[in-house]
Amino acid sequence: MASFYDPVQIDPEAFRNTYTMVPDFWERFDVSDLPIDITAWDCIKMLNDSCNDINAQIAKIPTKYGGIYVYVIKPPVIPACGEYIMYVGKATKTQHENLRARVRSYKAEIGPDFKREKIHRLFAKWGKYVYVRYLPVEGAADVITVLEDRLIAALTPPCNAEIRIQNIKRAVNAF
Repeated sequence: MASFYDPVQIDPEAFRNTYTMVPDFWERFDVSDLPIDITAWDCIKMLNDSCNDINAQIAKIPTKYGGIYVYVIKPPVIPACGEYIMYVGKATKTQHENLRARVRSYKAEIGPDFKREKIHRLFAKWGKYVYVRYLPVEGAADVITVLEDRLIAALTPPCNAEIRIQNIKRAVNAF
């Protein structure tokens, strides 16, 4: 294993990412009007050890619910300290979609036939350290959508392409 005193062989600039972290957005986050338990998140490593497939532990994500999933990067430097929130997504519960199925659908972004550039780069650059946090939600699709919109507005994750709450979108786009 290389040490900090060995020559650096990579370009650190290739791993630079920009974050918009606005405490006022965090303070505006409120879900007291939604029928959810915002504390019931769970977490699983997204990719297998070779970073070429979905981790088998994804099978633990429930199929009987929709919900919210969040991709985070967890550096192993200080245990239980520090995660970079990269993407917030939702899954509704339908005949063909559920929380596990939606998370598994991102397998397509690992290989060369990817469709979403930012998500592909997330897995390509930091795959070994990408975890999925997920919150099963029993509520209707509109509850899940409202929760996703509020999380994206509060956190402004760099891999989300769209902020749907307009006053937050205008503020973020202003700088």
